Amino acid sequence: MSNDTDAVARVRLHKDGPEISGVVWGSMRMQSQFATSTELAGHLDWLRGRGVTTLDTASVYGHPDPFSLEEALGDALAKAGRNKFEIVTKCGIQRISRLRPENRVRHFDFSAKEIRRSTERSLTKLGIDVIDLMLLHRPDYLMDPDETASALDDLVSEGKIRHVGVSNLSVSRVELVASRLKAPVVTNQIEFSPLHLSPVSDGTLDHAIREGYRPMIWSPVGGGRLFKGEDEQTVGLRTLLAGIAADYGLPGAAEAAIAFIARHPAGGVPIVGSGKRDRIEGAIKAANTVLDRQDWYDIVARTNPSLFL
Repeated sequence: MSNDTDAVARVRLHKDGPEISGVVWGSMRMQSQFATSTELAGHLDWLRGRGVTTLDTASVYGHPDPFSLEEALGDALAKAGRNKFEIVTKCGIQRISRLRPENRVRHFDFSAKEIRRSTERSLTKLGIDVIDLMLLHRPDYLMDPDETASALDDLVSEGKIRHVGVSNLSVSRVELVASRLKAPVVTNQIEFSPLHLSPVSDGTLDHAIREGYRPMIWSPVGGGRLFKGEDEQTVGLRTLLAGIAADYGLPGAAEAAIAFIARHPAGGVPIVGSGKRDRIEGAIKAANTVLDRQDWYDIVARTNPSLFL
């Protein structure tokens, strides 16, 4: 039962990949959390003081308008210091939005044209010269892997992207992309939590270990379901996590959930999207906490006992 709340560890996603903070701040909900760019810049300054220097965003993010968030984040970065953070963004998801009148339906696009267009837009909106890590955001089933890889490799060689990764791709699709790229795939950003255990059994985390990259983990506390779900399984899990949190000196069930994902040897890096400082502090403490093996399996047994069969 060990933890250290003083600092966020720095981790390397891949031997040839970027070094990032061991807790990543997710920006997806920031437009509902902060009223002004000045408020957001203050939060970014505070994050940097705690060692959380890696920011996760995506071209499609935005509320109420999809595709509006990167520009708002860029405004805050101009105040907080663009060069003080590592920027992770994503391309490929196309949603219906007044900012994309050409989109008639939600779809996915890993064409060379879209990857380049998205990269150029992200650089401009964020006000940066280079994207530290670009992720292919969810699978495009019409992807031509040679075209997609060539576009990404060109952007790396041009100095517009430093590193390449994927998000929410199956093992087979990660391997397909990697087989065509000159640059390594340095991460797969995936959903993993006590309420979403499929990466444990479907080969996703095994692949990360085998290929030598750390996955980035979104929704490590299971979203609102962990806190609001009233079904018997979720209530029981919430109670168990709260008890484990008390044993390890963690604030609550959310932090126990983060410690759960951090315990897996794949070394997943949690993305925490809270605007509340106590939640970030708790996540830092949880990421530095090593759960006992039996406590980890107790959590699994509450959520998916079939993994024991």
